[in-house]
Amino acid sequence: MKIVGLQRKLSITLCSLLFASSSLFAKDKEQTKQLDSITILEKTTADYQNKKKINLARNNIDIEEMAKSVQVYNEDFIKDYQPQNINDIVTMSSNTTYLGDNHGRENKFAIRGFAGVPVLRDSFNLSNSVAYPELFNLERVEILKGPDSLQYGEANPGGLINLVHKKPQKEFHAQTVFEYTSNKSYSPKLDVGGSLNKDSSLRYRLVSVYKTDEGVKDYNNDAKKIFIAPSIAYDIDDNNTITFISEYLNERKQSDFGAYVKSDGTLATSTKTVTSHPDETLDKLQKIYGFELQSNYNSWNSLLRYRYIDYEIDNHDVHIPFVYNEAANTLSRFYASQRNQYKDNILQYTLNKEIDIFNLRNRFTIGADYRKSSSKFRGYMDRKTLYTINLSNPTYEKLTSKDDHPQAITYGNTGETIITRRVGGFLQDHINLTDNLILSAGVRYDRVTPQNSQKSSKVLPQVGLVYKLSNQTTLYANYSESFYPQTALDKNGKLLDPEEGKGIELGVKQKLFNDNFDLTASIFKIRKENIATTDETNPLFSVASEEQESRGFEIDLAGEIISGWSLVASYGYTKTEDKGKNEGKLLAGIPKHTFNLFTTYNLNSFGLPNTFIGGGARYIGSRYADTTNSVKLDSNIIYNATLGYKKGHWSANLSLHNITDEEYVESASTSRVYIGTPRAVVATLSYSF
Repeated sequence: MKIVGLQRKLSITLCSLLFASSSLFAKDKEQTKQLDSITILEKTTADYQNKKKINLARNNIDIEEMAKSVQVYNEDFIKDYQPQNINDIVTMSSNTTYLGDNHGRENKFAIRGFAGVPVLRDSFNLSNSVAYPELFNLERVEILKGPDSLQYGEANPGGLINLVHKKPQKEFHAQTVFEYTSNKSYSPKLDVGGSLNKDSSLRYRLVSVYKTDEGVKDYNNDAKKIFIAPSIAYDIDDNNTITFISEYLNERKQSDFGAYVKSDGTLATSTKTVTSHPDETLDKLQKIYGFELQSNYNSWNSLLRYRYIDYEIDNHDVHIPFVYNEAANTLSRFYASQRNQYKDNILQYTLNKEIDIFNLRNRFTIGADYRKSSSKFRGYMDRKTLYTINLSNPTYEKLTSKDDHPQAITYGNTGETIITRRVGGFLQDHINLTDNLILSAGVRYDRVTPQNSQKSSKVLPQVGLVYKLSNQTTLYANYSESFYPQTALDKNGKLLDPEEGKGIELGVKQKLFNDNFDLTASIFKIRKENIATTDETNPLFSVASEEQESRGFEIDLAGEIISGWSLVASYGYTKTEDKGKNEGKLLAGIPKHTFNLFTTYNLNSFGLPNTFIGGGARYIGSRYADTTNSVKLDSNIIYNATLGYKKGHWSANLSLHNITDEEYVESASTSRVYIGTPRAVVATLSYSF
């Protein structure tokens, strides 16, 4: 039963009863009680269609009026799908591939064939943030496709990912969740919030999670995490609201340096084998503070935002994989110790103003950004002493420390703080040429100034066209560009020009099934230029001559087909090509074909009210693990299933991931790969009040 339908029926019934009561008891006012309002809500079905304006668009334009392909995965989907990490959500989008986590330091994705996709947090393009963000604190995940540096500056040409976090609400709510997985992880969670005064002008929210996890490999240590995210909002007046936001994360994980594949693409070891050392740990400490000042008036609105991020990563003592010998199936490792410290100060301002010019509706957006990033890295390594294990039957030595390696040398920037400043601004206009034809055009200027190096600057245009054939059908086209600053130097000591992405896209957005279901389909072509490669005349330096290209087709579906039957699905085809020294080769780690499906169905018609079943599949096409296309990985299909119950204050979910226990490579760009999660049972029990 839909909420709207339920509310309408209840409203009619209650109004009738109240009208009758007032007539019957008009003569006895002392016994009459006035009922101001009654709202009864019980949501028994999921709705995976996005009905909110996306945070990713600083221009406040509806998705239907954007000349871009955008997918949104909302809280309903996240709850029912029961993803175990951010990769499970992001890769539901067409032509989106997971490329590993850089040994636990960051989530790496490719969209439409190109890696280096920025993962924004509440529309902030951070220099560094924790890998595997806490999913319980997410309201939704937004994905924008194609080259787009207009609103957020430096980016690779595949697209952008934005994580939208929970904020204070006026209505009181409290939810407790307990989650258990078959790999022996336990996680109690709390989400509570609401108004602190009678007029609801002051409100709060607190999200907290504790988790302990043995992990899926043969580690000797358990992972533990403490996450707390308090926030508070205050309505200064009818037009202005300020929100203060904070996050604290303290996490110890098992150190994971991936696995290896042989030249035939098969795994060199068991999925449970640790390729470094089972005693290793990776410590993470992240603190985030900030505010948002939102102003809303009749014809204009603005948003001033600030974030401070303090992020530390510490790999105390590790035995890093170094040389893999396929003939003997042995792996040599060396001692290292690594510590990273990152800090970001980011200020962002956006102004939206609507003006009629020559009787044409113009929606202007002006944005400005400032980011000061600092990084500090200190590392020690000893490559003279190697520790070798047989991957077929590994026997580990004692994990050593720096005291055991007096000959260890320092590497990295040896603890020096490196500061980079970024300044940018953009102007964009959406012009209604007619009621159904919208032209969008924009330009951005960005300047990146690394410490003790030359600045990079770029002017970027973007243009798009949207035509509404009807209220249900929209056609769009766009040309957009992106840029990404480089750190490589040429033989004259000059910083190479930024990498550039240029793309064109044609697409259609269609509403189906009484406007409760969204379909987006597009074709695209993207070229990436100025990619650094070694200077053959002077191998110590680089030249920007490499080019890469991708082209393809994709379709994304989300919403409710009929009452009680919801679905999210996607299919993507991407043909990549290296135009440089590996001319004609496909880009590493990028499959030509991807397919995703997740669907749920309410069992009311079968006499099982408040119960739903669901399932899905993920197809990862074959791809190459290296740039020369000599190591090919087979395609894989991973199946999932879920059973859920929602009634009153209670909800429960039992999910089975990777039903067939498929052994597969989830991400690869070299012979070192990351293995997909084996079969796992996930059970959650939730109580809301």
